[in-house]
Amino acid sequence: MARVYLKILFLLLVTEVCNAQVVFKSVEDVWGYADTHNITIRTAQYEAEKASLSKMQAYGSLLPQASISGSYTDNTAIPTNIIDGSIFGAPGTYRILKLGQQFVYTGSFNAQMDILNLQNIFNAQVAKRTEEMNKASLANTKKTTYQQVATQFYSYLLMLEAARLARESERAADSIYQSVNNKFKEGLVSQANVDVAKLNMERTEQTYITAQYQMLTAKNNLKALLGMSLKDSLDIQSVLQDNLISEEGKGFQEDPAIKFAYAQVRMAQSQYRAANGAFAPTLSIVYNNTSTQYDSIYRPGTNAVPFFPATYWALRANLPIFTGGTRYYQSKKNKINYLESKEQFESAQKQSAINDENIKLSYARSQAVLEKAKNVMELGFDNYVHISYKYEQGVSSIEDRLKAFSDYIDYQNAYLNSLSDMLVQLYQIKIRQQSF
Repeated sequence: MARVYLKILFLLLVTEVCNAQVVFKSVEDVWGYADTHNITIRTAQYEAEKASLSKMQAYGSLLPQASISGSYTDNTAIPTNIIDGSIFGAPGTYRILKLGQQFVYTGSFNAQMDILNLQNIFNAQVAKRTEEMNKASLANTKKTTYQQVATQFYSYLLMLEAARLARESERAADSIYQSVNNKFKEGLVSQANVDVAKLNMERTEQTYITAQYQMLTAKNNLKALLGMSLKDSLDIQSVLQDNLISEEGKGFQEDPAIKFAYAQVRMAQSQYRAANGAFAPTLSIVYNNTSTQYDSIYRPGTNAVPFFPATYWALRANLPIFTGGTRYYQSKKNKINYLESKEQFESAQKQSAINDENIKLSYARSQAVLEKAKNVMELGFDNYVHISYKYEQGVSSIEDRLKAFSDYIDYQNAYLNSLSDMLVQLYQIKIRQQSF
């Protein structure tokens, strides 16, 4: 039955419909692809771009503002006005007159510049800090995504190694089973010996089947992380041995978590300053130039009648005196946020240093343990070969041979567990060596 499953699995692997061909030879290749295709990273990049535009928009508010306007009025009924007759030398009387022209054309130019507006200045600073924080958030997002991608990439390589070892063990287990089964038919061994031999064979087949399906799962998870469809072809042309090396001499780069915490401090500081800026007065200068043309005939754009200009300069000042204490309490809250962010930044620095040291220790430990586990596995296999030879010579029993092979399978599983742990520590090292 296991062989039938393997054949079905093989057909699934070789008949996969391919819409696109993407080849990866290292985890760095996958990270590079994720930078431009992972939806979480792309979303963070869009947010960073929008923050940059918001910063430019905020700085634009510090520049002079200018506008032009125009209007056309058709007085279909000229308003009637009652005028005191004393103007015409007839006190005590009134005259009814229609004043104005039917058509009025107006053009205006208006310019304004803030001479003093701390609120706009600090808002521009807040926008700049928002841009910095979004860039730091992008770095954090990349780090998290790199971890997810590396988990699937190394899981695939781990299962590839597990399948290779299981395949070798499966051939040996099958040979042992056939030998024991034949001796059972000859009445030389017991049914219990046959059961143990078959159990070992089933264990190796189970490991192989599990590894094959987990390889498929890891590739599908990678496709999801890389924005690929199920039908897209993802080919990992890499072997485990080529991915067990880290640049140990390469130092760690700045931790994105620290970068983000520092950006939060600067943001909180700018918000605190902006809240205090609300207490300051504003002062602006205004210039306006308006020209108006009146005509009883509709003929715009002509000089048949004169334009009447009106120009003025103005200084405008505003000082909020009482707003119900809202500015005061907002300033207090922003100050608390600022102090809180400073403490969080200091804590992030300490935590990052501890995490980095633990990563180095865990990597060194996992390398040492993996080396021992590999030695134990190889010794276990040598022991099995030695006992098999002694069995052929009639010195060791079949029970000793079966137990030696069963122990070798256990050592193999322990080696794979140690390898899995080492790979996790390896990609943690690689990620900390990346500059985001």
